[in-house]
Amino acid sequence: MMERLLIKLLLMVAIVLVQAYGFKGFLEKERIGLLELKSFIRSVSNNETEKILVSWVDDKASNYCEWERVQCNATIGRVIKLSLNYTVQIKYIQDLRRLPTLNLSLFHPFEELRSLDLSENNFGGCHENKANDGFRSLKKLKILDLSYNYFNVTFLSYLTTITSLTTLNLESNNLGEGLKWVKQGIQYSIN
Repeated sequence: MMERLLIKLLLMVAIVLVQAYGFKGFLEKERIGLLELKSFIRSVSNNETEKILVSWVDDKASNYCEWERVQCNATIGRVIKLSLNYTVQIKYIQDLRRLPTLNLSLFHPFEELRSLDLSENNFGGCHENKANDGFRSLKKLKILDLSYNYFNVTFLSYLTTITSLTTLNLESNNLGEGLKWVKQGIQYSIN
């Protein structure tokens, strides 16, 4: 009898420890992910990079939920909203073929993300550094704003992996005339 009680107690302690340290692992993964996003944005910008995301600092004591353009869930502290509109600073666009491409792998740490605004960043396409199926890890993403970029029709295949999406803004991209892309239940703007 005493043995069973001891085993149950040890199991409960083990579960609590795994949950606590596993949760901290998610938070660290998101903090590192945000810093990688900042580094990427700075690397594809060619104008005033020192002014981009200045509150995003590589300091473990810094609470990333208080960083500019980041919103977290108040209960669990996970990132739920990223407002990265107009963060890529490009002074002159001379050749559309030389526009920066969005690295989709950078968004994989943000599994709780519900809203992502990447509008007005002059992205000309996308790529991945890891084979993770585009936006597939963003299972809770509901709002995606990609307006005022230079994405073309080939980018749409990456969007099919976002099954929870309810609002999509693709206004003022390079999608061509007469594009018809409708997914049941999604409010979208293409213009």
